[in-house]
Amino acid sequence: MANLKLDLINKLNNEKYYEEIELIRLAGEPAMYYKEKIEAMAAKLESIALLNAELQLVEQYFQEPAPQPQVAPAPVAEAPVAPVAPAGKVHQGQSHGEG
Repeated sequence: MANLKLDLINKLNNEKYYEEIELIRLAGEPAMYYKEKIEAMAAKLESIALLNAELQLVEQYFQEPAPQPQVAPAPVAEAPVAPVAPAGKVHQGQSHGEG
């Protein structure tokens, strides 16, 4: 779902970007009647406001699941160490003494 959310956000952000560019272009347009310019700019602002609301709704409805807290495994109880009976004398080169 992360790709779906990301694609939707990218689409809305692209639309918003172009609407903002067009709004700026309209504001600087010298060859338009004033009333037309105001109406066109108001329409662009409505469109930008709607896109902002859509972006907020995407965040609201497509929330990423919260990371689950990792549960530490229960400590493994070690077997009690039994006392070792003394072995016979160990000589050089031997691994254990004879009993």
